[in-house]
Amino acid sequence: MLAPASHRAIVVSRHRVLWGGLLAVVLLAGCGKKESQPEPGVLAKGDGWSVRGDDFRHWWSTRPGPADSPQARTEALDRLVERASLAAAARKAGLESDPETVARIEAILITRLQEVQLAPQLEAVTVSEDEVRAVYDARRESAYTQPEAVRVAVLWFNTRGQQPLVDRYRPRLEQIRAEMMSGPDQFPAAAGFGPLAVGNTEHRASRLSGGDLGWLDVTPGSDSWRKTVLDLASTLKNPGELSEITAGSDGLFLVRLVERRAAAVKPFESVSAEIRRSLVDQQREKLREEFSGRILAESRPQRFAGAIAAVSGLPARPGAAPVSSSPQLPPGTAPGTEVRPHSKTNTP
Repeated sequence: MLAPASHRAIVVSRHRVLWGGLLAVVLLAGCGKKESQPEPGVLAKGDGWSVRGDDFRHWWSTRPGPADSPQARTEALDRLVERASLAAAARKAGLESDPETVARIEAILITRLQEVQLAPQLEAVTVSEDEVRAVYDARRESAYTQPEAVRVAVLWFNTRGQQPLVDRYRPRLEQIRAEMMSGPDQFPAAAGFGPLAVGNTEHRASRLSGGDLGWLDVTPGSDSWRKTVLDLASTLKNPGELSEITAGSDGLFLVRLVERRAAAVKPFESVSAEIRRSLVDQQREKLREEFSGRILAESRPQRFAGAIAAVSGLPARPGAAPVSSSPQLPPGTAPGTEVRPHSKTNTP
C-alpha cells in the first residue's frame, strides 16, 4: 500500500495529463475552425472557382424566383455553384481559348463596355430648338417643299411607233373620248376611265383601277413614257378634263386629269421632330466613331502583312461569290469573244 504522499503525487500527475489532453483537443479544434472559415465575401468555393457575394446579389436580382428565405437562398447558391463548377470544367478543357468562345466573350465585353462608357454619352445628346430651326431654314426649299403633282388616268396602246397600229387603236380611243365628253356626269373624275379601262389599255398595272396612275410629281425625269403623260396632263386644268389622243414613239395615249395639287411648303411643326431625330442620330454616330477611334488609338495596333498573307486553309465565306480573274461569258459563248453590255427596254 502506497504512502499518502506518494498517492497524492500520482493523482496530481494523472490530472495534469488529462487537462493537457483536453487542452490539446481544444487547440486542435480551434485551429480546424480557423482553416474552414471562408475568405471575406466568398459564399462558396471549389477547385478553381468561387462564388462571391456580388455574384449572388447579381444572380438574385436578374433571375425570377420565390421571395427571400433560407431555402430560396440555398437554392440560388446551388445554381451558382453548379454554374461556376461547369465554367471551371470548360476552362480546364481548354474551351476558354477556343476561337468561337473568344469571339463570344469579346462580343459580350464590347457590349458591356459600350453600356458602361458610351451609352451615358449617347443618352446625354440633346439638340436645341435653334439647331432644328436652322436645318429647316437651310433645307426648306430642297427637302421640305412638297412639289407640284398631278393624279392622272391613262389609256395606252403600245403601237411601237408603227402607223398601222396607231390606225388600229385610235378609233377605240376616239369613241371613248366622245362618249365621255357627251356625258361627263356619268364618268366621275375620281374614277378615271372607270370600267372602260379594262379592255382599252395595255397598261396592265392600271387597267383594273380605271387607268389611275396615282400621284406623279411634276418634275423632269429620264422616263420618256412618264414625260409624255405629264406633258399631256399639263394641258389639263380641271379634274375630269381629257387630253387629245396623242401618238408617238412611246405609243398611243389618252390622259384624264383626276386631281391637281399645287406645290406647298411643309410647316416647321410637321417636320421638327423628324429633324431633331436626324440631328440626334448624327451626333450619336459621331460619338460612336470617336469612341471606337480613341480606344483603337490607345491600343496602338500593329498589323503584320506577311503573317496575314501566309494564313492558309481559309474556309469559304457564307454567300461569297467565287473569285474570277476573267469576266463570266454567257453560256455557249466562245472564248475570246468580245461581250458588249446591252440595254433593256422598259415598257409599262
